[in-house]
Amino acid sequence: MNGSTDALLTIDDLGVRFGGIVAVHGVSFGVHKGELVGLLGPNGAGKTTLLRLISGVVAPTTGQIRFKGESLNRLNAAMRAQRGIALSHQIVRPFRNMTLLENVVLAAGSRITRTPWRALTTLNRSQLRDEAMRCLDLVGIGALADNWPGAQPLGVLKRLEVARALATGPSLLLLDEPLAGLGHGEALRLADLIRQLNAGGVTIVLIEHNLSEVMRICPRIVVLNNGHKMADGPALEVMRDPAVIEAYLGEGAELAEY
Repeated sequence: MNGSTDALLTIDDLGVRFGGIVAVHGVSFGVHKGELVGLLGPNGAGKTTLLRLISGVVAPTTGQIRFKGESLNRLNAAMRAQRGIALSHQIVRPFRNMTLLENVVLAAGSRITRTPWRALTTLNRSQLRDEAMRCLDLVGIGALADNWPGAQPLGVLKRLEVARALATGPSLLLLDEPLAGLGHGEALRLADLIRQLNAGGVTIVLIEHNLSEVMRICPRIVVLNNGHKMADGPALEVMRDPAVIEAYLGEGAELAEY
């Protein structure tokens, strides 16, 4: 599915260069409201860089990014977040001197002030706490709201990262390897949560190396390789593409059946 005028997100000929290295080159595709899209590719393919380009952490060298019909190229990450784009990072770095609830309150405050720290003292704090608690409940860790992040296992911290992203009220959620480091059971449960969030109305683009879970929850896959888009379409069709298999495993290899 290429970029189109009715897409929620449209990426057109997007590229970025870091010195002499081209990390993303000429990438184009669209994401429509309600989609759950897996963004795949071997290590170094440009996947995380692409999410950072969309969220505004990295500025493009070439191309256009449009969201809800508006060009994002001149908007910084905070402005994009206020328009409804949230990025959940692979490496979880919560504020260790705040409870889980306070971490999410801080994220919720970014919707109403350019200085989110004010969210912890604002007159609207009760409203923000209610919203933060709703997000914690939504990801299944509401009972841990008053606990400290440093005492939590990775599975809880991954859910906290998703809750913080949800607290900003996104219509587009970008997830960078949300299942990384989790055991099979925890990965399955978090993947189910991601699918539930999508069913609840959040459009999602996720990077993930856990192919079995991607194939289970993502109807559509976009594959990058060496910064270029090499495939885009229904998950099963894409993952049976010989070029995609070669990019992942080498010539003559076969991916497991899904």
